[in-house]
Amino acid sequence: MKAKQSKALLILYATQTGNAMDAGERTGREAERRGCSVTLLSVDEYDASSLSREETVIFVVSTTGQGDTPDSMKVFWRFLLQRHLGKNWLEGMRFAVFGLGDSSYPKYNFVAKKLDKRLSDLGAVALVERGLGDDQHPSGYEGALDPWMSSLWRMLNKIDPNFFPNGPDPVESEMTLLDQPKVEVRYHDIGEVNSQFSVAADLQSREKDIEMARLMSPGKFSGKSGPSCFLKMTKNKLLTKAGCGKDVRHFEFEFVSSTVRYEVGDVLEVLPGQNPAAVDVFLQRCNLNPESFIT
Repeated sequence: MKAKQSKALLILYATQTGNAMDAGERTGREAERRGCSVTLLSVDEYDASSLSREETVIFVVSTTGQGDTPDSMKVFWRFLLQRHLGKNWLEGMRFAVFGLGDSSYPKYNFVAKKLDKRLSDLGAVALVERGLGDDQHPSGYEGALDPWMSSLWRMLNKIDPNFFPNGPDPVESEMTLLDQPKVEVRYHDIGEVNSQFSVAADLQSREKDIEMARLMSPGKFSGKSGPSCFLKMTKNKLLTKAGCGKDVRHFEFEFVSSTVRYEVGDVLEVLPGQNPAAVDVFLQRCNLNPESFIT
């Protein structure tokens, strides 16, 4: 007798700095532990017009700036706001929304809240109450993610046990997943690189990336897509109490090159510099070839 194939879950995430992607990946791993088949995509990799054909969708979305959607979600959100989409467009679809935000901002988790409402307005039915992760929580967004996932698994199992062949609360340890790596790190000598890339442009692009990384120091960097400016850290203050399990810090920087304009809530992407001497010592200690490519 052929075993029933588990029902599939589609998980869509919208991230600005990577946290929503991490939360989406963790949600996917937890579903897979329960025997559920998972498709994990960024919203900008998904065709929004296909949403009406989905049965069950999990959304993990962050709020950036002053209540703004992440850049990857802007096209998807504009599609959902189209007037011709009727109140029954998503009829038959079940969904759950988890948001990542910061309660110190006025529009706390605004994106998750408006997405939850819009999906309901289009006829979809919420599986569980939306989860709202808060950076101000002592455990960060995970303080809300864990109980939200537990409620979600129980509800999905109640609707259809085929979602989780291993049950909603598997007893096996997560350590069993370590025997099933999804990523392999490979080192390639320069002489082998040409056989690894089918198009010469691929090799040229990677060579450019490596050269850009090598030159990323004040006064030397010349790449057009590099840092907007160079900063020097002037203050590094620990805000959390010792032993609380969380490390939150206040940083202050001063410009050592051209300044950039910014507003409260903007995202700062920091590319830290490395001491070349320390890099050389590391390469020697680990017996690594500095000219090798890594995939």
